[in-house]
Amino acid sequence: MRSVVLSIVLATGLSACATVSMVGSEATVETDILQEQSSLRKVSDAYIELAESKQWVQKSKGLLGFARVLMDGSNAENASKPDDYTALVVRDAPTRQAQMNLIRDDIEGAAHGLDVATMEAEKLFDTDAAAKALRADLVSYESALVTAKQARRTFLSTLGDLDLNTGNMASYALAELDLSIDSARDTADRLADFAADRKSSEALF
Repeated sequence: MRSVVLSIVLATGLSACATVSMVGSEATVETDILQEQSSLRKVSDAYIELAESKQWVQKSKGLLGFARVLMDGSNAENASKPDDYTALVVRDAPTRQAQMNLIRDDIEGAAHGLDVATMEAEKLFDTDAAAKALRADLVSYESALVTAKQARRTFLSTLGDLDLNTGNMASYALAELDLSIDSARDTADRLADFAADRKSSEALF
């Protein structure tokens, strides 16, 4: 299953952690936060890289492109490219059954990967990470969330292009992906509030 492969890829990002020290009355993010990615950032980056390599989404255009997504939502410039994914499915799966299985497995992989990122994000609520580190984690996590949303559009488009919507075996997988996206959206909102509260707390010292 592709979800198993995804677990192995994402597991490589679970060992790093950020540290925070107090110097005088000022919270200081230590150098290793800047030099080494946190677990959440590694997991989020691995998820995005996998989605791009699988043609679920087009390759990222960097921070400016991501900022545009957050401000304006999806548009023709930053949307996924379902034609590329459809071509990949047709190439790798010669029968309708094989195509359905491939798409279903990819949807499950997309949901599983986002869930792993969400689990890493949830861990931050029990840490004393500085606001600066939390904001960096949030940006990476939101990028993974945007990627999941774009991937979902790609899957839906390909199912329609290949006329696989009737008796769709991927319906349950899509429902699970929707739950993963909703959960990630909620976690991202709470993490944003948590980072803001931490920043306010730091300003008092």
